[in-house]
Amino acid sequence: MNGERSALHVAFGVDENFFRGAGVCIASILDNNPDLDFVFHVFTFGCTEDSRARLSRMSAERGVPMHVHVLDEGVFSRYRHNPRGNYSNAIFTRILMPGVLAGVTDRMLYVDSDILCRGKLAELARMDLGEHVAAAAADVHTIAQRRLAAMELDGDFYFNSGLLLIDIDNWNRARITERAIELIGSGRYKLDYPDQDALNKVAHGHVMKLHPKWNVMFSLLGNLRSCKQKLSISDDAVMLHFGGPLKPWHSWSHACAQSMFLSYQRGSGWADVPLDRPRTYKQMHQCATYHRGHGKYPQALRWYAAYLHKKLSFVLQGAAALAVLSIELASLKGAQADWLAASLGIA
Repeated sequence: MNGERSALHVAFGVDENFFRGAGVCIASILDNNPDLDFVFHVFTFGCTEDSRARLSRMSAERGVPMHVHVLDEGVFSRYRHNPRGNYSNAIFTRILMPGVLAGVTDRMLYVDSDILCRGKLAELARMDLGEHVAAAAADVHTIAQRRLAAMELDGDFYFNSGLLLIDIDNWNRARITERAIELIGSGRYKLDYPDQDALNKVAHGHVMKLHPKWNVMFSLLGNLRSCKQKLSISDDAVMLHFGGPLKPWHSWSHACAQSMFLSYQRGSGWADVPLDRPRTYKQMHQCATYHRGHGKYPQALRWYAAYLHKKLSFVLQGAAALAVLSIELASLKGAQADWLAASLGIA
């Protein structure tokens, strides 16, 4: 590293399922920015020795510092009543990062691990944030309009928290972390995107609006269903964000996204890892849809059959569990039974 210039600190928040995504994103950043110095941080509530070893090996091979920060999952344990859908606790790590990195760097770039870099970050690295706590790009219009109303926010700016350029001193001085945690636990709002909704509320008016090129959002699931053969990517797009349940590392994802991901994976610590195969019945249905859209009907039929078998097993397991609960309820009396039934939503 060049000691005469400061490095850009880039941070990721992951669970074990997204470690590879972070590693490949790091490779894409390095490949497209050989003239910049970086320090990478991966925040997690737990990781395997294999993931840690792969990142360490990549750090040595690339000659770039890459640190793993293991956080205490108990920090958010009492807030799990909030609706999080398919989200893991990893989404909350970005709230904690500025506190951990205080005194290490004055600014950091948070990046979701389902993002790929395809351009230069120099402009972002030297951007003046002034008194703002962060800079972020607006979320897609349909989501933004819905969440602005739900979170009782004035104006028309609701940002996507998948990429945040954070001024650490301004952030900590404004107590963004503490206030976001308080809001998440308050139960005041129905949080569709828990940490993102909270950050938009507590940092409202103090986040600089970035050009959309820094967080270009795609839904690969939408492209899968419409059978589009090529992603429409503008020439100025720098950071490509593949939101939603379908990711570029899934074997049934869009060919363009998959090809891009694999090209960067070859330069990461995960070069030997194959694309993921479908595991859940929803993924199996997606895979069947993918093959059908590409005219591969025998493969589509096989995956539809696998989907039906998996879903039937899931339904039967649920029915068996409900039968056991019914027996338990029958053994209880009066208020105990009424309370348990109401709690389970089967009153």
